Amino acid sequence: MTILDPNRDWKRLLSFLPEDYAELAIEHRQLNTQWANAKISTADVLLRFIFLHVGADMPLRQTVAIMAESGGPKLSAVRLHHRMRRAQPYLAALVARMTSLTQEAAPERWGGYEMMCMDGSTVSGPGATGIDARLHAVIRLCDLAVTHALVTSVTTGESLRRFFWTTDQLVIADRGYCNPPGLAWVVDQKADALVRVNRGSLPLFDAENDADIDVLAWCRTLVGHAAHETRVYTVDGQGRKARSIAGRLIGFRLPAEEAEEARARVRKEHGSAATAEQLEAAGYVILFTTAPACRLSAARCVEAYRLRWQVELLFKRWKSLCHFDRLPNYRDDTIQAWLTGKLLLGLLLDRIGAVEIPPPVLTSRSARTLARQPWKLTSILWPLILGAVMPLSLDAAIERAPALVERLEELDDDVDDRQITTFRNRFYWESASPKC
Repeated sequence: MTILDPNRDWKRLLSFLPEDYAELAIEHRQLNTQWANAKISTADVLLRFIFLHVGADMPLRQTVAIMAESGGPKLSAVRLHHRMRRAQPYLAALVARMTSLTQEAAPERWGGYEMMCMDGSTVSGPGATGIDARLHAVIRLCDLAVTHALVTSVTTGESLRRFFWTTDQLVIADRGYCNPPGLAWVVDQKADALVRVNRGSLPLFDAENDADIDVLAWCRTLVGHAAHETRVYTVDGQGRKARSIAGRLIGFRLPAEEAEEARARVRKEHGSAATAEQLEAAGYVILFTTAPACRLSAARCVEAYRLRWQVELLFKRWKSLCHFDRLPNYRDDTIQAWLTGKLLLGLLLDRIGAVEIPPPVLTSRSARTLARQPWKLTSILWPLILGAVMPLSLDAAIERAPALVERLEELDDDVDDRQITTFRNRFYWESASPKC
């Protein structure tokens, strides 16, 4: 039987990283290059430890055991834990490199706009009573490429100011991003925004600094289920620094069945606290855009906003197929490193799936299918990526199984190796919480 080199796929996986990934590791002081006997002296070894741990959801002790038995460095679980805590800036730099190298596409169908969808998602570890971290991502609709991605702490909210935009981009986002400072940020960079209206955070006027617009009252005047629009302004800042941002208020009345489904979601979310005004507003889709009507009509804006669910599907794939939401019981200061490592693997998956396959191998029909249902490609590529990360082939692992068992027993008996604060403060009364 031919035994394949387990490093062959690993080297292929590394080829999808930015070309300067090794130099970045040195720049971020991740490698002990000044010592000849340093255990982790290359970026390849460091990334393999991290990817094995976060990608395969493998505990620390199992990670260091399998790396040692494969001929790699012999680290303690505590040492790997410390390396993970230090690696977050390096991993974040790689994520930034990965999302800045995507190719631009021609957006002829949308008035010359490059359609960008932005959203955020929260993740929580086992036993959490709240949110542990946030994921922020932007995808380009024409090819579903991830163009921006970021991991932040729980205290960092959703904002259009999180990323930079360029001329002729249309940023599509939900009501969590609907506020004057964020819209001003987009407009200042010569881009345009299309957001769902949040009546509580977006004051609207029918002329510059003139009478307020009652959005719900305007919606009651809508006839039929076609999109309607009116010219409006919002104001960013106060006093002398205040300035007007021109835009269009777009709305349409949902059909009766869809309106009832929307009201059911409101009741589920708010329960008995749902107000009559909230239930009435659920019967409409209300948007605000800075895009001029000569580029995108009201109907086209509605169609564009309906495509926003693609970014939600991205988070669903990451969580359901790649297990982004399986946070370990680590200290709070290691969660971002773990999640950033996971995000880096997700971007590798995105880049591998975007490799051009020449005809006739990839027909136009199969290309359209993958574009509509990328989860199929994810479900195939993700296990293969994890297989590439593994430092042992199955044949070698079977041969080394007794040695692996012995090494794990040694790690379990090592008291120092178990001195990792694995449980979060939420598992204890505040007065008895361990000091980290």
